[in-house]
Order: sequence, then C-alpha cells, then structure tokens
Amino acid sequence: MNISFITSGHDHFDDRIFYHMARSFASRNIVVTIISSCVYKSEIVNGIRFSCFEGLNLSKRQKISEFICRLKVANSEIIICSEPLPVYAASKYRKKWQPDSKIIYDITEWYPSKKNLCTYNKFVKWAHLIKLSVFNLWISSFADAFIFGEYYKSRPYRVLFPRKPYIFIPYYPDLKYIERLSPELQPDKLRLSFSGKLTDDKGYGNFINLLINLAELYPDIIIEVKIIGWPDVCEKNNSKAEMPLKKNISAAYYSKQSFIEYLNLIKDTDIFIDLRNNDFENSHSLPIKLFYYAAFERPVIFSDLKAIRKEIDISSFGYLVNPFDINVITEIIRNYLSDENKYLCHCRSARRAIENKYQWSSIEPDLFEFILSVSE
Repeated sequence: MNISFITSGHDHFDDRIFYHMARSFASRNIVVTIISSCVYKSEIVNGIRFSCFEGLNLSKRQKISEFICRLKVANSEIIICSEPLPVYAASKYRKKWQPDSKIIYDITEWYPSKKNLCTYNKFVKWAHLIKLSVFNLWISSFADAFIFGEYYKSRPYRVLFPRKPYIFIPYYPDLKYIERLSPELQPDKLRLSFSGKLTDDKGYGNFINLLINLAELYPDIIIEVKIIGWPDVCEKNNSKAEMPLKKNISAAYYSKQSFIEYLNLIKDTDIFIDLRNNDFENSHSLPIKLFYYAAFERPVIFSDLKAIRKEIDISSFGYLVNPFDINVITEIIRNYLSDENKYLCHCRSARRAIENKYQWSSIEPDLFEFILSVSE
C-alpha cells in the first residue's frame, strides 16, 4: 500500500502529519510520501519520502499541477489531504491516472477561517465567506472518507455527507517525544511561557496583563518568561501589548520553532497558560497544545472554551477561566505557589490523564484499521 499526505498549509515536519500519522504507517512497512507546497524538500527521513516544493509564488493551477506530478511519481493509492486544494488535486490525479485510489480529507481547521477572511473589508467579507464555504463543501464531495481532529469541526461534514465513512483522530501526543522534568516550584523563580501568534485574539495581551499582576504581587520572585511567537498575517490584528518593564521579569524571545525544538523549549514551564479570546472560532476549536502541556506533567490554565469542555475534563489538573479576569487567574497561580501539595497533585493528575486516556498509542490502531477499511 502506498499512502501520500498532501498539504498546502503545513510544514513537511508537521507534528500531526510526520511525527504521528506518517511515522505510524511507516512503522507498519507502508510506503509513505509527504507532499507539501510550503518548502522544497526531496529526501527520505525515517523511511518516509519527502516530495515537497516551494509554492509561495505559484498560482493555484500551478500548485495543482505540481501536486499531481508528485502523486504520479509516488503511485499514490491512499491520499490524505489537509486542505481543499490538495483534495481537488487528488481528485484530478485519480480521474486521469489512478482510478482506484482513495481520497481522505483530514479536517483539523475551520475552512474558511478568520485567517482566510481577514484581508477583506467588512463589506465583502460575508460574500467571500459564502464563496469559500461553498467551494470547500463542493471539494469535500470528492473525498471518499474523512478524518476529524475534533467534534465541532466535524459537524457540517457529517450532516452533509452522512454516508461517507469517518473517524475521529484527536491531537493526542506520542509520549516518546515528551521529555519529562520532575515538577518543582522554586521559591525564588516562576517559569512561564507563551506560544502562538502575538495577537490579542490568541491571548497575548491577556498574558502580558497577567505578568504585570504577578510581578506586582511577587516582587521578590523572578518571573522567567519564554515568548515563542510570530506576528499574524493580518497586521491590524497584531497585539500592541509589550512586555512590562519590571525588574523581576526576565523574558526570552523565540521565533516559530520546529516540533521537537518547541517541546524542548517549553518543557521547564511551571504552569501552562493559554488565555485566547473565547469567540466562536476559538471556542469551537480544541487547542492541540493542551494535551502536550498535560503530558509534561504540569497544571494548565485555559480560556473556558466549549471545545475543551466537550473533549476533555481538566478539573483534576487545571482550570477553565474567563481570559479577561486577570485577578481570578492571578489568584489561581497564587494558590499553586502557596500550596505545594495541590500543585504536585495537579501535576501528577495531568500526566496520569494523558497516560490513561489521551495518548497517541490509544488511537493509533484505530487509524490503521480505518485506512485499511477505506482501501478495500
């Protein structure tokens, strides 16, 4: 069996595509090819072939042609697509070159999302929303099956295509990538981190406000902060919040990291915090980072998102909060710092939850069986 992953929006070393799905298939002696239009890459890594090209300056028609050429070389029988354009390219390849191939649409993001519409003014945004939505649903009709990363993003497809097979493959981490450091709160230091787009929408402004509160509450504690972030493509939405000039705040800045480098950077965080706005898209999107944070055996404080309540109970190792209620969030952290037993209890519960219910090995066999059933 030959399986190809094609994506127009993800890196070749994407955590879901390469580090989880592709490596799982390759370990079963399946021929795996990753085709991405985000960067040029032509080599074999861990038995997985990369056939990637730089598509930034290519038209959609040219990208489709490049995808088809690489699918032909890979002799693709199962094609797992991450976006609408690759689905369309796979359908063209199947029609002309491999009529028995199967197309699976792996849906992990809203389409269209805010980032697809942010460049349009409010007078034409709704028109483009309708246009892109219709396009995506038309493209989805070419898929033979669906893989869903979470519940809410699956609903439109399950309603409109009730006869197409599907499976839920959440963003559970493979614990072989998680290097654990024993949890230990230091009396003179608090280690925090922020990762993601440096926008108010993703909680950067709320995070900065929290740091100000903490610095004033604990003037004798050094707050070490790692900012792993990048600006939004929609410049007008970028957060204007700046790191407070406090003597007890030490900040280090990093650009977007690879999957392994990112995990290495955040592994010494004492409490993981994500205070993104709880608008419709955020509230109905399950943060991938949540599972990795818990796997590192640390408490979590997240915005109270509908998707989190649907997918995972974090009450034993963290809190869901109003992201704008900085005083309440500060009090939660103060309780952790003053009650070491509670802190360590939440640390142990976080890791236990991942090991017992939310790790990759628990869903990997289901993915393999699903692919076999689709290929028949």
